[in-house]
Amino acid sequence: MKFIHTADLHLDREFEGLVQETPFQPYHILEKIIDLAISEAVEVVLFAGDNFHQSQPSIKIQNYFVEQLMRLKSYDIQAVIIFGNHDYYRESVYWIDFPDNVTVFKSETVSTQKLALKTGETLAVSGFSYQHPHLSVNKIVDYPERDDTCDYHIGLFHGEFSGESFAPANLTDMLAKDYNYWALGHIHLANQVADNVIYPGTPQGRNKKETTNLVVLGEMAPTGNLIYFRDLAEVHFETLTIDLSACQTLVQALTFIKSNLNDTATFYSLNLENYEVISDNLQEAVDNDELLEELRNGHVIVKLKLIPLSSENGEISKIVVPDLALPTIDLEQVYSLLPHKQEIRSVFEDADFQQEVQENLTLFASQHFEFGGTLNEN
Repeated sequence: MKFIHTADLHLDREFEGLVQETPFQPYHILEKIIDLAISEAVEVVLFAGDNFHQSQPSIKIQNYFVEQLMRLKSYDIQAVIIFGNHDYYRESVYWIDFPDNVTVFKSETVSTQKLALKTGETLAVSGFSYQHPHLSVNKIVDYPERDDTCDYHIGLFHGEFSGESFAPANLTDMLAKDYNYWALGHIHLANQVADNVIYPGTPQGRNKKETTNLVVLGEMAPTGNLIYFRDLAEVHFETLTIDLSACQTLVQALTFIKSNLNDTATFYSLNLENYEVISDNLQEAVDNDELLEELRNGHVIVKLKLIPLSSENGEISKIVVPDLALPTIDLEQVYSLLPHKQEIRSVFEDADFQQEVQENLTLFASQHFEFGGTLNEN
């Protein structure tokens, strides 16, 4: 039996951090997954939750999802879907009927569906869908033991192995079920937890942290599984640190920076270092965004940053301060000083924004302060 396992499509989620136009649309990743399913003549495609980024996806994106699933039908390929914490299932928000080649788990109660495959084999799939944005109980204990009346048994699960909010599980419970495969979702970076327990990650990254963009193409047999990882992403995010120590002029620097930008399907975050000879003019061009705009002609640049220069003795001049832990920024207090608009609220509640603010504070402190002084130092 051949199958594809994907998760965390987040079809209605845009690329993050971009301020320039790009011809790429992240939701097109679904078409590539369906193309792969057809070309590889798989029996089933498994969607392990967070198919949509919103709990109430638009009519347009709902119809797009169904249109792509319908393409599988004429090839006698089935699909199995669960919903995750982002797209937790509520029948009242859907304007679509799923085609009859699609099995949908709609309940938060674990259940098992048996599928008759075009090979003549039978497949049992056990799973559940979120009906709320958080789920604090271990759902794996509710999964049944392997069904020996079927040729294969797969567990479909959206959750995590740590924390408390997203169906916290443990590997021992999973392996005890003796399934042929566990198709996991929720974690956006690929992770083969065990031989047959896999997070494929999101198949199309939306920001610089989502760097492993994979789907699983599997072949299942009574003697074991063959697992292949396929990268179908149209674009990738990449962070480059570029050493300008060999550049004596601005012309050389610009030429050298551009020589590192060799892929128009890559979204770059650039860190420039060792630019002592041209530091003043380079700093000005970065501060006023002139260099950024020039580099964006022909390439997608998410961020451009200068790494602070070291002094001749190799150490940046820093202010000595006591060895105290940095406080966490109270973003709620900051928000209280701003206009109370939903757009601003959504930014402040975004986990990636919160983490980036804290990381930038830590970077600033490391560049300008030397921790370890005493409270009595001036």
